[in-house]
Amino acid sequence: MAYWTRLNELARKYTPILPLKQQITAMTTWQQAVANNRLPQHALPWLGLTTPQIEHALALPDARLAELQQLDHLLHNFRRYIAFHYGMWSFVHTDFFNVWHHLYGPQRYLEVAAGNGYVSAGLRAQGDATIATDAHTWVKENGTGQQPLVPVKTATANASLFLYASQVDAVVMAWSPDKDPNDVRFLHIMARSFPDQQLFVIGERQGATNSRLFWQEARQVPDRRLFALNQALGHFDAIHERVYRLQ
Repeated sequence: MAYWTRLNELARKYTPILPLKQQITAMTTWQQAVANNRLPQHALPWLGLTTPQIEHALALPDARLAELQQLDHLLHNFRRYIAFHYGMWSFVHTDFFNVWHHLYGPQRYLEVAAGNGYVSAGLRAQGDATIATDAHTWVKENGTGQQPLVPVKTATANASLFLYASQVDAVVMAWSPDKDPNDVRFLHIMARSFPDQQLFVIGERQGATNSRLFWQEARQVPDRRLFALNQALGHFDAIHERVYRLQ
């Protein structure tokens, strides 16, 4: 059975679980936004069921432990569903970009590995100028690059630096693949040829994004503003997605 259909079927059956209604409402709002090529407005709440919630729900008529475990699994895998169907990997939203613009002011950005351009769309909505690029190598595998929110030029991340980095104040890389060693070359090009440009990387350190060598060689730039920015980004699943300033 399709993910979204089964999720809602189980959610209707177990509506007495109080936090579940808030989670499903937020997930539905998020899904509707990306399905209609819009940036979601707010961060997601934590998704999933606690052991006490599952134990309490087992007292409901016709409750089944296997169903509750499946419901918990589906809640935890919302990121995978959205990424596959809509090409959204970094779970950015309008509130997040409101804080970003407030903290860093108007700037010109180059977004590399942009996919559908969610980051560029969020920055543009705040009045920032952006150039979005992507190699478009994932188009046939999932929803990445199929319905861009902004125009996305075809270029690899490394090529994009030589083409456009001199025209911007900052470069953004969000959710670069975790097994692509080209990101280390990207880091070297930034450090050698564009040392004055800020580099923002959105992802999970030593986890779901970027190669291990990338994280080993990357040097973090101390920036107190990142604390507020990451608070705005939020945290809803086991992926510790964060914004980093790197050199």
